[in-house]
Amino acid sequence: MLDGNDLKSVRKNAGISQTDMAKKLDCDRRTIINYEQGVCEPKASQLFRWLSVCKIDLKPLASQLQHFKESIFVLFALPFISPEIVSAGYVGVIALCVLYGLFRKSVNITQMAIIFCVIYTFEYIITTLITSELKSLGASKYVIANSHFIFQICTSIIAAFSFKNRLKISQYLFKSMKATKTLFDNIAAWIYVYHTTILILTTIDYTIDYNYKMTYLSFIYESFVKLMYAAMVVTIWLLIAMIIRHEKELKNGNSQC
Repeated sequence: MLDGNDLKSVRKNAGISQTDMAKKLDCDRRTIINYEQGVCEPKASQLFRWLSVCKIDLKPLASQLQHFKESIFVLFALPFISPEIVSAGYVGVIALCVLYGLFRKSVNITQMAIIFCVIYTFEYIITTLITSELKSLGASKYVIANSHFIFQICTSIIAAFSFKNRLKISQYLFKSMKATKTLFDNIAAWIYVYHTTILILTTIDYTIDYNYKMTYLSFIYESFVKLMYAAMVVTIWLLIAMIIRHEKELKNGNSQC
């Protein structure tokens, strides 16, 4: 989102005074000043008019908004799709990112995509095996569910640690690889912090509900799948953002991603 300084810079670069901008937006000069000082934010319609008046190409922004809408649609549609299909699609997209990283010789993208893929695949396989084994032993639904949650919590903590220390791990294991620390590592780590938080709250919620029939946190347990799918969408967008940035850096002859 553009802040006040951005709006001011765009206006000045277009050679438009605050008074002229106020006339074009059908408001007073004080409102323009408030926008540029960050006192308040313009509505979407006013923002588009501001950019249009300053002759800023709105096609990229419109494209981003369209992609955002499609992502939101996918997010709400995912719960109605078979978990197996979602899992296969998720791993498939990440695998494509791995291939891209290898093809474009991007160590960072390759490593991060591999970590995402390995963590998810490992978690999926082990939880399936846990379910099968516990069912064969006649374990209760409560034991099976909590075994899943506890294992996933441990896996998420390991994943967060791995992304937070990816550079050190990479330097220790693959000294020849030129990996670099990026902002995306921190975002990836926070994705798994989010994972861990949701899993802990879900475990508490399920335990209280199962043992005491109290549903104070039931909205978390009931929304668990959607909350996890939201993290999957963010993960995919993170990798896509890395790829877009890498392509831009290749065009500029300065690739660090």
